[in-house]
Amino acid sequence: MTQGNRWGVGYRVHFRDERGRILVGDSLTSFEDDDDLADAVVLGASFAGRPTGILPIRQGARGWIAHEGGPGKDAAGTAGLPLADEYGVPAAAIATAEARLSGGETLLTGHVAAVNDAARDVGVRLGMSGEEAAKHMLDAPAGTPHDVEGVVDESIHVQHESDRGRILAVWSSSRISGDLSRDVLVVASHGAKVMATYALRTKPRGLICNDAGFGLDRSGVEGLETLDEHGIAAAAVSTDSARIGDPLSTWDDGVLSTVNRAASALGVRVGMSVPEAAELMLRGESARPAPADPPMSQ
Repeated sequence: MTQGNRWGVGYRVHFRDERGRILVGDSLTSFEDDDDLADAVVLGASFAGRPTGILPIRQGARGWIAHEGGPGKDAAGTAGLPLADEYGVPAAAIATAEARLSGGETLLTGHVAAVNDAARDVGVRLGMSGEEAAKHMLDAPAGTPHDVEGVVDESIHVQHESDRGRILAVWSSSRISGDLSRDVLVVASHGAKVMATYALRTKPRGLICNDAGFGLDRSGVEGLETLDEHGIAAAAVSTDSARIGDPLSTWDDGVLSTVNRAASALGVRVGMSVPEAAELMLRGESARPAPADPPMSQ
């Protein structure tokens, strides 16, 4: 039986024994609406950073496993592991090239590249498969929900505003709603298929995200093609240039590593800074109506 969050990003029960359950989803956001995770180890194919890693901690999961996401600049792709240690929650990350972003099943077969102290205490080791690591985590104490308000920056930062629209920066496209058809969205999360699922709820004029080290089969940027199919210009920054999960680092530090066809048509190129690329997306021709320029004075 498949369950999931309010946006339809699901998970399934992979394993169950007398200790508890192993749940597998395409994102750690898959489990956001589930308050019954005390017995569960959750595998979600998000990057293993602070804003993602805090989600199963908040929900009271017994342990969690995600994607290494590079780990990129300042090892931000695995910054959720020491954060989980602060709450006594076992956590691990699967090697970047061995698992798909937005592909939860591959977390079972990929191998552990990073592990926190709480996970080591229950026998998780580097090089284990994700499935083996998850079974070890079932030996950890039952999880407890935590109040984590203020731990992660959930703000929507307005980086630019004009008659043509806005440039908004936020850690994930799941954190914003409403009509963004005149706006460019800078998100600090990966560019995989789940990102596109969330972004298409708001249909931004353009979007810039993080490549998360690309991952297995370049899954970390698969969502750019999905957005292309909807006429949305999209690009990703190198995870080595900007801290994944940090919207302001994405804006200040990000250097583009890949662009989709719609973005390329607007002049967006690999190697550009995020402000430069976002401005091109905001100024570019769009299928959506843009406000007319004011009449010239006579």
